[in-house]
Amino acid sequence: MRKSAPGRVASAVVVAALAASLAACGSEASGGSGESGSSGAITVTDDTGVEITLDGPVDRIACLTMICVDALTEVGITPVAYREPLALDERYAGPDADMREITGGFGEENVEDVVLAAPDLVIGLAGAQDGLRDAVEEAAPLLLVEPTSWQESVDFLRLVGDLTGTEEVADEAADAFTERVEHLAEHRTDLVTLSMYGEPGSLGVDTVATPVGSLLAEVGEYPWDGGGVDDPFAAIAVEQIAALDPDVVFVQAFSASSDTEPLAERLATDPQWAALRAAQDDRVVEVEASVWATGRGTISLGIVLDTVEEELGLHA
Repeated sequence: MRKSAPGRVASAVVVAALAASLAACGSEASGGSGESGSSGAITVTDDTGVEITLDGPVDRIACLTMICVDALTEVGITPVAYREPLALDERYAGPDADMREITGGFGEENVEDVVLAAPDLVIGLAGAQDGLRDAVEEAAPLLLVEPTSWQESVDFLRLVGDLTGTEEVADEAADAFTERVEHLAEHRTDLVTLSMYGEPGSLGVDTVATPVGSLLAEVGEYPWDGGGVDDPFAAIAVEQIAALDPDVVFVQAFSASSDTEPLAERLATDPQWAALRAAQDDRVVEVEASVWATGRGTISLGIVLDTVEEELGLHA
């Protein structure tokens, strides 16, 4: 059964039912396969309020953001182009996937790479890649998304199913992930957790207005709401963490170097950090920054849950 959670992702998906019905009737009358019912126009309003119309389901999609790669992997489609190196991980498209790399800085991607991939649709991150719209749409429509909860990540997966004609596969994966979260929520812990990232002196936290933060709030105590600020990825000081004194802290070190010292070790010299319950109990867990910070989709959130289940003992 298809479940749906309200969210801003896929705030409006309208398949041209009349056209599809007429096409289906024509197909049945002529003895066709009946598949033409999925060939009607598809209209979607993205998270910036822009309405995009496709002639029908597409499978040539360029991904400016990892949630796009994540969702396409769930439905068995390889993107024609990718931006994040994580896309080449075997858990996603894989190292041998036939995809074009999109070069350039974040929010300043090389549009020529997108054009050369010849996509029918480009999916990017709202609030970061908005400025690319005019240039990208010379090649293909640009759909911008910005999930602020795990439910909206699930909604996006369903949207990708609608856009690619893989609704059944998308729904199955979406339902399975939702059921997993609901099951864990029934056995939630009273341990206080925190997901944070950055460098000493420049730390941030996943608030409850992020996919990871909202997921942690489902399975345990997650008191970080951002203090009323608009940015869901809020700045945080060690003093604020000490006030919460979490039982378990998941930390992500952001660095271009693979041999960077773990964030927890760099924070260990701070007396307030060392006094934390999590630090004293050796429950500061270094996690994959690329998955936790940029994944956003259900595969990535499933990997997050694997770690969370293990660390919180949620095996009921």
